[in-house]
Amino acid sequence: MEGYCAQSSQKNGTPIGEPTELAGKNVYPEGIEKIVTYLKNRYHNIPIIITENGYGDMNKPNSTTEARLHDEKRVEYFAKYLDALSTSIRKGADVRGYFIWSLLDNFEWNNGYTVRYGLHHVDYETLKRTLKSSATWYKNFISQHMVKEPKVEHS
Repeated sequence: MEGYCAQSSQKNGTPIGEPTELAGKNVYPEGIEKIVTYLKNRYHNIPIIITENGYGDMNKPNSTTEARLHDEKRVEYFAKYLDALSTSIRKGADVRGYFIWSLLDNFEWNNGYTVRYGLHHVDYETLKRTLKSSATWYKNFISQHMVKEPKVEHS
């Protein structure tokens, strides 16, 4: 299933979630739990794969590479969203995959190079790639929450 929806960052004039540097892109982790639970109930618990969930930072020309590598807001974002998603899973939602947007800082069709979503910083002049704090956090998160496949015995 592919889905698109109109975005709103307000309800009855009140902001929904925490505003970010990007207009209309508020942080609202409860939303992922609500939509996954809705899909579970509405479509008889179909398997769900979440793609392109991420947090964008404005590419500020005067910020240092060091500052860009310490992306604590992105870490906080993923911690909250993955916690909300795990609540849906505990309630029985059949979530089979979760993909962060994005592995690398990249060209965004709507924003060009002005927004950075990557777990890895890319120096656009040299193309050098460097781990951000969020990449290390996500690696640790995965290793601590990994679901091991049951062993299948063949007779």
